[in-house]
This record gives sequence, structure tokens and C-alpha cells, in this order.
Amino acid sequence: MGIRTLVVVGLSAWAGWLLVRGILLRTVPWIGLGLIAVPLVVLGVTERQWVDAEHRFSAVARALAPGTDGVHCQRLGETFTYAGAELGHVDWDEDGVPTGPAMVSYETCGRLAAYRNSSGTERSDPPLDQVIAVHVLTHEAMHLAGRLREADAECAAMQRDAWVAQQLGATAAEGQALAETYWREVYPRMPDAYTDDACTADGDLDETPGDGQWP
Repeated sequence: MGIRTLVVVGLSAWAGWLLVRGILLRTVPWIGLGLIAVPLVVLGVTERQWVDAEHRFSAVARALAPGTDGVHCQRLGETFTYAGAELGHVDWDEDGVPTGPAMVSYETCGRLAAYRNSSGTERSDPPLDQVIAVHVLTHEAMHLAGRLREADAECAAMQRDAWVAQQLGATAAEGQALAETYWREVYPRMPDAYTDDACTADGDLDETPGDGQWP
């Protein structure tokens, strides 16, 4: 249970106690209830928006990896107890089967939401952190689909980034531009475990060789 949920539960319990106390004392503490209601509504709306975004990202991931649990967007409270530094990860059992949803970091989910809600110049020329966030979603979906080796998941993801961007509201041209930006500006700087010389146009990891389109 995330911190936001715990706060909502705590505030709700406090409001209930004030109401019961008011009934017993035959006076309703309107000021106290009002002070609780405002943050309770704000937190509830924020959590609802976060859950809606998580469901949307999960639908995209499951389209690429049918039968899996999709995506879990890390909540702010989870960042304080999470020891890893990855933007996303998938846990597997000893047979290489995902044991749950792909975890996507709090910051990455926020950037995915920002990309999904963007328009105009920001959509056609998104900040690099949003480009990376879209790719993280695709990359983790490739892990969910059974590509355990990082270089395989990375290369397969680059060939699907344009499609994922379109599922988040981009046009075909905007999606292709995003995929090309990742290929040019991010992929060359990735650690060796994430790269492969065969990940190039008409290379062994090109899933549609000869089509003249890369990534």
C-alpha cells in the first residue's frame, strides 16, 4: 500500500472519528471536517489519475506481451524503500517467466503521463527524458514478452517505440521521429550489455530486414 493510499485511509478514519464524536456531542465539527476534506479530495483525485495512467500503460504493455500483468507505476512512497536505480525492471522465476507486472519508476511514469498529455511542439519534439520514458515502457514490455537478454529487449523495443508512442497519442510521423531520436541520441550511450552490433538496419536483430526503415 502506497503512502498516498495510507494518507487517504488515515484522513478518512480521522473524518469518521470527528463525525461520530460530533454526533455523540450533538455538534458537528465543520471546520475540522473541512480541513480534512480538502486534502482528501486532492489526494483521491491524484490517485485516480495515477491509476488511470497505469491502466493505460499496462494496456500498451499487454498488447506487446499478451497474458502478462502489464505495468505497475511506482508510487512516491515506494521510492523511499526501493533500493534499485533502474527506470524499470521485471522479475522472473527460475524458468524465465515474469512473476508480476513490470515496475516502472515514479519519475518515468510521470514523464510518460506528460508525454501522453502533451501537444503541439512538445509532442513533435519531446524532451529527451520523455523519449526515454516511452522507450522504458517498450523495453519492459519486451522483457514481459520473454526477451531476457538486455540487448535483445533493447533492440526489439527500438523497433516498436514508434508504435508505442502512437498508442500514447502520437501521429505516425511523431512516433517515428521519437524512435529515431532514441536510436541516435540514447542507444549509442547505453552500457555494453544493452547494445549489439547486430542491432542495425538489415542486421541479424532487424525483425523486418530489407524494408528500408530503421529503427
